Amino acid sequence: MPKDEKVYFYKGSDNVLEKAEKENREPLDRIRESFGKVLDGKNLSFLLGSGCSSFIKDSFEVGVPTMVPMAKEFYTNVLDATHHAWLKSEFKIDLTLGAFSKNLEFFLGTLHSIYFYFDSTKQECSRVGLRLNHIIEISRNYIIEKCLNEKNKIAKIDQDLSTLYEVFYRKLLYRNSNLPKPNIFTTNYDIYTETALDKLGVHYVNGFSGGIKKYFNPTIFNYALAEKMDLSQSKWNVIDNFFYLYKIHGSINWIQDNEESKLFKVREIQETSLANLQRMETVMIHPTPLKQNASLGSPYSDLFREFQKKLMQNNNVLVTIGYSFSDEHINNLIYQAFTIPSFRLIVLGNPAPDTEIIKLKSLNDPRIWIIGGDLDNGSKLHYFNGFVAEILPDLSNDEIDSKMEQAIKILLKKNE
Repeated sequence: MPKDEKVYFYKGSDNVLEKAEKENREPLDRIRESFGKVLDGKNLSFLLGSGCSSFIKDSFEVGVPTMVPMAKEFYTNVLDATHHAWLKSEFKIDLTLGAFSKNLEFFLGTLHSIYFYFDSTKQECSRVGLRLNHIIEISRNYIIEKCLNEKNKIAKIDQDLSTLYEVFYRKLLYRNSNLPKPNIFTTNYDIYTETALDKLGVHYVNGFSGGIKKYFNPTIFNYALAEKMDLSQSKWNVIDNFFYLYKIHGSINWIQDNEESKLFKVREIQETSLANLQRMETVMIHPTPLKQNASLGSPYSDLFREFQKKLMQNNNVLVTIGYSFSDEHINNLIYQAFTIPSFRLIVLGNPAPDTEIIKLKSLNDPRIWIIGGDLDNGSKLHYFNGFVAEILPDLSNDEIDSKMEQAIKILLKKNE
């Protein structure tokens, strides 16, 4: 890679790649070497933001749009002018200004808060509630449709994105098996992670337990999948292909289910077609509240508690990818973790002016790494595909897995 590429690797405010140039070392080699040591750390967590599921191909979005373009399209093409006018006159909500214009989650959260107020106090609920609920339903269905990405999946236009997730998890599998299993936190509602792990045959704990019906149970995060190593004594070993998955903003395949025998009324459904999801009364995407809870009730409060607990472990490293630091609640928990001297934050992102990432850089804390920049293929090092291709170790086992997968496909075709 040419040395004039605009790649950066900040530890605090210092770009350590400047020293790499003096040592006549390629910048990416220095980054890979440093990140390889991170993978050998005791406690490793990833935070995958909306940027991870966005994938632009030939100037066309084949994945899930991030919140800014999603909000723009929704306000322009989906929500009609009468709804715009009513929201502005009734609640002083101008969708062209501030956080509303850039974040559909913020808009949906605001509507839920207003509806929750009228529903709980019974004030003017008959006049306001029906129309408010209708707009919430329109917003929810739009987010579900975008996150499910059903049309592109059926046409296999999103194949590059699906493969990218598979490669990411396959590479993480070869982390030292004696270390604690990685924690994957994500704000995304889509199911690209679950689909990739299922295809790879990788086990994961996501907070749900059960057989035909899987219900949320946060205690399952304390469990691990193990195999018995010695039949003569109780000797167990956690299996290698295993992850903990925390969807802290919910998921398009989580619904409210008022099963009386269950403490937690959230169920994970397996039939994830758009038609089926849109029939559901309550899909648990942040910050959809259960009827008896405010917006940070269960399961969100339990998931954020797990996030905080993992961050406060000694020698924990949090790697953020595709996350813009626009969620104040998440940011506060990350900042609290800096009270632990051994905590490290690795940000794959652009420290552009007026962003939270540039504020992190200005702290000049060597425990904060910021990695990114332009690659010669036109992509960005801090994008999900740049990170997976250029920074995560390229292990020889990947080639073995690829050949095994190809062999299975050939055998299946022969048996057809």
